[in-house]
Amino acid sequence: MKTLMITAVAFAALAGAAQAAPGVTDRAYVEAARCRGLANSTGLGKLDTAQIDTFLRDQGGSRELGVRTQAINKMKGAEAEGDKADAEKKAKLLAEREKVCGGYLAGGN
Repeated sequence: MKTLMITAVAFAALAGAAQAAPGVTDRAYVEAARCRGLANSTGLGKLDTAQIDTFLRDQGGSRELGVRTQAINKMKGAEAEGDKADAEKKAKLLAEREKVCGGYLAGGN
């Protein structure tokens, strides 16, 4: 049931009706989805995802289905990866979350 709920929330976040902002590539959108997964990982320590959820919702509306599907898969995969990480992998994922994801988590792109 929890997986179904997470999937539903993720789909809702990615399927908004807003237009994608100019300059936000599909690659950046998928990267932000991965960051969302890392931010939601219990194993890494959950962070507030409100700003990145808004970004993904706003950017998701005009994306092709394949891109949205890829983003959802990246999000789920990153969260699972963080939850299962050993100490060495956890350190790498935390560094990624800080360096790569900082702008998305702070509301930027």
